[in-house]
Amino acid sequence: MGDVVKSAERVLAIFEVFEAERRPLRISELVSRLEIPQSSTSTLMKTLVARGLVEFDPDNRTFKPTVRLAFLGNWVVGSTDGLAQIQTLAHRLFDETGETVIIGSQNGLCVQYLSLVTNENGPQARIRPGLCRPLHRAGLGIMLLTQKPDNEVARIVRRYNAEAEEGEVIVPESEVLSLVREARVKGYCQTANLAGRGAGTIATLMPWPSVGPLAIGIGATLDRLSSRSDFLRQTLLREVSNFAMSHTAEAAE
Repeated sequence: MGDVVKSAERVLAIFEVFEAERRPLRISELVSRLEIPQSSTSTLMKTLVARGLVEFDPDNRTFKPTVRLAFLGNWVVGSTDGLAQIQTLAHRLFDETGETVIIGSQNGLCVQYLSLVTNENGPQARIRPGLCRPLHRAGLGIMLLTQKPDNEVARIVRRYNAEAEEGEVIVPESEVLSLVREARVKGYCQTANLAGRGAGTIATLMPWPSVGPLAIGIGATLDRLSSRSDFLRQTLLREVSNFAMSHTAEAAE
């Protein structure tokens, strides 16, 4: 029990350091500030990365908390800021469509699901907040990739394919670029059997100026997505557009 308590204390201390510094940090910096053995710090950070609470930048060898952390306790304070408004938007879309609503952001080579509203017995019940999918293998990820130049999109796909484990789906760069370019033009993307068999999403981008773009999508079985695609797409784009205009007006006041 003592080791469990000590680990919990160290995790809290790590996030307190990030709050104080407000910038990405290297392992050596965390070790210096916390006076925790480097081996223990490395193990804790690997666990936090695996849980989707911390993001690792391999180019700079730095860590930083993910956006998901902001979603975890927001309901406690009941705030009316942009984060709470995003949650309200997700619930409104669920009420209007009856389909699963997913919000995600980039975490390394993946899109991480930050929040979702769904029926417990719905087709998307197997997904959960914190789950990560390859950026190029999820509708929300494709939308996030639209914000990057083609050469960076290609680099992300190449890197993911190079690190893929045996049995993972390898998607050619050209196929991903085609999806991304089409989504850039349309402002949304509709996918089928990309993240999982028998299901698909209609996704678009949602601005969050203080953090960066988020992706939001409606997920459903393929038969429901096909029969209701116009309604689902129009509802999603209308509500996100209204959200963006409202958020912009508030920022200007």
